[in-house]
Amino acid sequence: MKKIAGIGCLLFFVCIRLLAQTQEQVLIEAMTSRELATRVAAGANTVLIFSGGTEASGPHLALGKHNYRVYRYATQIADSLGNTLVAPVLPFAPNSPVLEQYPGTISLTDQTFSDVNEQLVQSMAASGFRYIVLMSDHFNSQRPLKKLAARLDSALSKKGVRVFFSSDGYAKARAEIETGIASEGHVPGGHGGLWDTAETWAVLPAAVRTAYLAAGDTTHLGNGPLDAAGVSGDPCPATPEQGKLFGRLRVQLAVQEIRHWLSQVKQ
Repeated sequence: MKKIAGIGCLLFFVCIRLLAQTQEQVLIEAMTSRELATRVAAGANTVLIFSGGTEASGPHLALGKHNYRVYRYATQIADSLGNTLVAPVLPFAPNSPVLEQYPGTISLTDQTFSDVNEQLVQSMAASGFRYIVLMSDHFNSQRPLKKLAARLDSALSKKGVRVFFSSDGYAKARAEIETGIASEGHVPGGHGGLWDTAETWAVLPAAVRTAYLAAGDTTHLGNGPLDAAGVSGDPCPATPEQGKLFGRLRVQLAVQEIRHWLSQVKQ
């Protein structure tokens, strides 16, 4: 019971910390309905629907790694864009069947994940948002969101609502991050690998169990199969300082991509 209470306290303080990280509140869940309506009426007409996930990533990373990172990145992206708010983070995502053998992994089918995101978009449109951005910190979520955004944009544009899938903060950033890691002689990729661990460490140190850092399967540049512990790549060289740099790049690329899209649709 003490351990459960301790975990509950940790999550409470994590939420408080994340809610307080931005000068002007951008998280919709921290607002009242009236406060949200006031912000939208004042010009905050763009919203990020940024999904995370809950999955095992070896003995050294907390199951909520994606969600911790998403809250940090989403608030920074919204702050940089201006007039942008953040919908509550969806903590569930599609996962590889391989991950489902590890306790704590929560998987949605692609269709269920897509359906939930569609309902989120509909709700945000009903709240008055005109520009809705779908994003994810999770590999298996990218394809369903891209497909969904194209379909919803076609349907809702007739009503003055535009929907966009932003991928650069994940795919483009990951490619650049892994190229940089490889140039330093480390295993670049991985599930629970170097960048995965470093980014989580930078956002929430308590989510990384440093005593259990160990290399997993390092074939295919770390992006191959998982070892028995559920790890690929090598997290051992990871540092929180690296994670801050990686996170900064993800935010920067996402902001650039979304700004470009907004400049086009607002013409």
